[in-house]
Amino acid sequence: HDDVKEYFNEKRVRIYGIEIMENASPIMQYDRETGVVKFPFESECEGGGGGGGCCWTGSAFIFGNEGQGLSTKQREICNEFLFIPQNRGGSSAGTRDTMITGTIAGTGTRDKVGSASMNVACAAAVVLQAYSMWAGYSEARFEGEKFLTCE
Repeated sequence: HDDVKEYFNEKRVRIYGIEIMENASPIMQYDRETGVVKFPFESECEGGGGGGGCCWTGSAFIFGNEGQGLSTKQREICNEFLFIPQNRGGSSAGTRDTMITGTIAGTGTRDKVGSASMNVACAAAVVLQAYSMWAGYSEARFEGEKFLTCE
């Protein structure tokens, strides 16, 4: 794992671990007052852009599995941690409750249910879409119901 971190650091690629944890930043934040979406991805130089700082030229993402998340070794090579915010419905003032309800297994009782994590393929799609928006990648053209793979 140390070889991976060294390789990516030499290539100036920042490694993001996608994990629900205390020191993780959300992959995007929307300011309702200004209408501005903020992303945590970095390309700027550390250390103020002086000769000693690192200017990131790319990003890599490590996704843990749905059960245990990132392993200790995977966490050790990450430069930063991000998580996908999950909304629980209702308003911020708590005036209405639109949370998903479901049946608690084996009890027949209906109660509010949530999700401790997200399927890793779904998480990757959400993170990579946010990154694409931040990076300003152009949208792929499509014809009919298919995206064009070559232009």
